[in-house]
Amino acid sequence: MNRNVCSIWGVLALLLVTSVGSAQGAWSYEPPPTQTYSSRPVEPYPAPASSSKQSLERGLIGAFDLGVPVMLNVDPDVVRPGADLNGFGGVDMQYVVFGLGAGVMWTPINSSEIAQAPPGTGYGRSPMTRLYFAPEVRAQVPNKSPIVPYIGVTFDANWWRIHSTEVVCGAFYCRAYAVFLFTPGMTAKLGIAFEVSEGTHIDVGVKYSLSGPGSFFPQRQQWVTPYVGMLFR
Repeated sequence: MNRNVCSIWGVLALLLVTSVGSAQGAWSYEPPPTQTYSSRPVEPYPAPASSSKQSLERGLIGAFDLGVPVMLNVDPDVVRPGADLNGFGGVDMQYVVFGLGAGVMWTPINSSEIAQAPPGTGYGRSPMTRLYFAPEVRAQVPNKSPIVPYIGVTFDANWWRIHSTEVVCGAFYCRAYAVFLFTPGMTAKLGIAFEVSEGTHIDVGVKYSLSGPGSFFPQRQQWVTPYVGMLFR
């Protein structure tokens, strides 16, 4: 009897030790060394567009304008409003633009309306032509809106002509050449560029010009030219 009881207690002790060992092994389980966990860094979201971006950037600029020149301090029946075609190109430095303009201007002259002209000496209506080159310095105001105001100053090299011809004769023929006479001048302009699409603007403004005395005008001549055109940058 005692021998049976001791056997039973021995079996129970062996089962208890085995259970404890199994439990400890279960709680202390570690993943095998070949099993790895990778952690990917969280990618940052793209930064939103900066609201402080200016409306102008450095680069090239070009413009083409059509104006109506109106001469000042003249008889309006003799000197009529005309047309001014102007092209401009330069380098845009955001707040300052350096460039060069060139153009041609026509002003109708009614010679028959000149009171002091002797009878039969008038040419009727004929254009007074101006060719010019104009280096320009322009100041503008970059901002966050599609509207860019600017002011500019040009230094004009003008060549004028009206009924001026020169006859040059060779050995067998003679030929008449148009003669343009030089006068220096300058122009001040005030304008606004309205952006209608990326890089394209409608250009609206007014120019005040004067031509100094020279080989064409005996005294200073002034005129005002409102204009409209397209500006690209």
